[in-house]
Amino acid sequence: MKTFNPKTEERVLKNISRMTRHSHTILTERGNSAIYLALAIAKRINPRPHMLIPDQGGWISFKNYPKNFNFNIKELNTDYGVIKTRGLRSHTKTASALILTSFAGYFAEQPLKQISKICKATGCLLIEDASGAIGDRKLCNGKYADVVVGSFEKSGPVSLGYGGFISVSNLKYFEAISDVLSLFKTHGSIHNELRGKLNSKSLKKMLAKAEEVKKDLKEFDIIHPDKRGINVVTKFNQEVIKYCNQKGYHYTLCPNYTRTNEKAICIELKRLEI
Repeated sequence: MKTFNPKTEERVLKNISRMTRHSHTILTERGNSAIYLALAIAKRINPRPHMLIPDQGGWISFKNYPKNFNFNIKELNTDYGVIKTRGLRSHTKTASALILTSFAGYFAEQPLKQISKICKATGCLLIEDASGAIGDRKLCNGKYADVVVGSFEKSGPVSLGYGGFISVSNLKYFEAISDVLSLFKTHGSIHNELRGKLNSKSLKKMLAKAEEVKKDLKEFDIIHPDKRGINVVTKFNQEVIKYCNQKGYHYTLCPNYTRTNEKAICIELKRLEI
């Protein structure tokens, strides 16, 4: 087992900060741990009653973890997971934070810049789960999100099999939850294992593969065909399942909160080893 190296840790944290455009980054043992810490920040920094989540295309922890902080969860009506900016202001006025994924269901890019503008105007924190967009120059963006979290799950742009991170725009966010942070530790080996993985190469290949699949399936009813993503979702059709089986692509049958509430097929290109 490789020993802990402070210089390697420093390089890894700086690399993540460069990718998120946040000055302060902490590694966690899981992506879910990072989400928990983000909600703790929201509770301490901005103690309003509501936590906003998308009605689909989010992560299952979005539905469960806010209850631990006594937030009232409000699900936003979305366009197949993509946040609608029209009318959003009325919801953010009483919300502590809005938490969303960079790509709704990993298949449709969020209008992050516009959402951020509304959240900032109404004093609502924006928490971006960038697990599927690590390395992207438009998303995973600390210019817009107050808190960025991510997972290094086995499938995704940074495939490690465990671990995650949380980054913030303001050091006071971490200071506000110093007691909670002490409960979350990572093994020193994670720094060595992350070396060489923190780049945009895999993400670019996944995005390109998704466009290739959309061209293959252009005769079918693709949801958000013009939006970037690392998965592809079509309305349910047996021929699409045949296509996936022929190509060896994993797929998820919907409705499924983490993808879409529609009767559909989500082609899980993020699981490919690219």
